[in-house]
Amino acid sequence: MSIASDLRGYADNAVTQGKQVLDQAQAQLNDVTGQANEFYGKTRENVVELANKATSAVSDLRVQAEKAVNLDAIKTAVEPYIIQVKGYVTPVTDRVESLVSGVKSDKRVVTLVDTVQERVVKPVQDLTGRKPAAKPAAKAAPATKPASKPAATKPASKPAARKAPARRATTK
Repeated sequence: MSIASDLRGYADNAVTQGKQVLDQAQAQLNDVTGQANEFYGKTRENVVELANKATSAVSDLRVQAEKAVNLDAIKTAVEPYIIQVKGYVTPVTDRVESLVSGVKSDKRVVTLVDTVQERVVKPVQDLTGRKPAAKPAAKAAPATKPASKPAATKPASKPAARKAPARRATTK
């Protein structure tokens, strides 16, 4: 035999073996692909089944909760109290309005408001650069009264009255 025929024989054997290996690899790949598809299908079925079970469980729990907490019974029990509270709204509002009007007419409160406006609100507004609201501006108009000085002297007399009992307590 010649070298060419020997090489051709070797080449034919190599090609045949290569085809066999390729066929085996293709068969293994097909098996793996089939197993992966089967695994995916089972996993998908399990997920769908779990989702259905979870939905069912949530529905069951909701029904049980609605049975356990009877909203209609609670509403029926609370309604008389709500009606009663609504009945108090008007008298309480009227009472508060009368108290507020009484407080607004008290000279001490007016001087206090004026003092707070002059010593707190206005400096803060000047520092922040904010404009006063409509209601405080209307209250600021009476601030021109010279009543702010007596308000400053009144607190001085109150601490003196407080200090006197403290002295007596220390002498005992």
